[in-house]
Amino acid sequence: MNIKNWLAAEQLKLAYAVLPKDKKDAVDAIFGKANAQLRTFMNTGTASHRPDIPHQFLMAKAALTNDAEGIVAALPEPKAVEISVAPGGEIYGTGKYQQLDPGWVQAAAVWVEHMLLGKHKFPAGEPNFIPIPDDVTFAIAGDWGTGDYAPSPAPAIKVANQMKTINADYTIHLGDVYYAGESQQESDNFVKRWPSGKSGSFTLNSNHEMYSGATPYFNVALASPLFQLQAGFSFFALENANWVIVGLDSAYFSDELHAYLDGSIGTAAQSQQVSFLQKVGAKGKKVMVLSHHNGLDEDGSAPTALWNQVMSALGVAPAYWYWGHVHAGVVYPRQSNGTLCRCTGHAALPWGLASGLVNNPEVEWFETRNAGDASDPVRVLNGFTTVELHGADLTEVFYDENGGKAWTPATSSAAAT
Repeated sequence: MNIKNWLAAEQLKLAYAVLPKDKKDAVDAIFGKANAQLRTFMNTGTASHRPDIPHQFLMAKAALTNDAEGIVAALPEPKAVEISVAPGGEIYGTGKYQQLDPGWVQAAAVWVEHMLLGKHKFPAGEPNFIPIPDDVTFAIAGDWGTGDYAPSPAPAIKVANQMKTINADYTIHLGDVYYAGESQQESDNFVKRWPSGKSGSFTLNSNHEMYSGATPYFNVALASPLFQLQAGFSFFALENANWVIVGLDSAYFSDELHAYLDGSIGTAAQSQQVSFLQKVGAKGKKVMVLSHHNGLDEDGSAPTALWNQVMSALGVAPAYWYWGHVHAGVVYPRQSNGTLCRCTGHAALPWGLASGLVNNPEVEWFETRNAGDASDPVRVLNGFTTVELHGADLTEVFYDENGGKAWTPATSSAAAT
């Protein structure tokens, strides 16, 4: 693979050259870790699961150095060439949106550029609680913003088509527009293709959208009539007689120098989300939390810092928490505080069989079925989740990209009270 042909590599070099030293040192550190991961993979042929290292930075150091180590030159030209699948399900291949897709270098370039240009101002104030019926249906998809690509229809389009058949009252995107949440990507890969709910749609901020400083997220996505119910806010709350559904911005206050990988709602001094969650918890109703970033590690073994922030601010345990960020469909057993957690970040990106989740007591179910995709033979099925509220009860279904029911709970009503 010839890195010298990549326009994103030149874009990255130009931005990197004018970074202040403190930020350049931080960038060097994270690019160095990613490069070491890539070098180990090329030497051993074994794909590693390192959620602390942004996969989109695997080839960033090579881009900056014209591939001085010759690592990228040893890779096949960009096409669907699967090489290995990591225990977390990441497909190490050079095909579209696989781990070694050279397009990810654009995300590195835009991330570095936004350190120079700054990020969009976080909206002042708090959104109003939006009233919804006691009987209401949601279709939820995470990490959906890939757009269509060959061979068409891409998984995102297949998922969107199946979401339309649900005819949900509201559709909710848990964030991530690729490669880097730029304006045209927000428009073409997301807004123009998103399946609207009968009563409206909502979309959350994410790490990929923060790479562009979130300006396109606020000025393109949230400015669209599709998402007018959010009134320009990146967090929201929906309320009926029994439930409050709260959507959080877990990206904006995440660590910029760690590529916004770890979710955060910010401190009380930084963000009104803390006081907003306090108001949600004080309602005395069942709570459903929605976020881009995960509240548990992918294998369910430990809570994240975001988990602790949200639980502390809410003051009560939410009945359910749905998140994306990890590109898998996973259902976790009830947590010790009673919360039922689900990862539904598998709406579009290619993902393989996550061997690290097999026979894992911290995982109740995850998507393991091969998609039968001749262009991506190790890919498992993509999908989305529906949630129906009927008074105090909740029913949920994980659907696959073909409209099949991938998972349903043993009981149809909410066990969380």
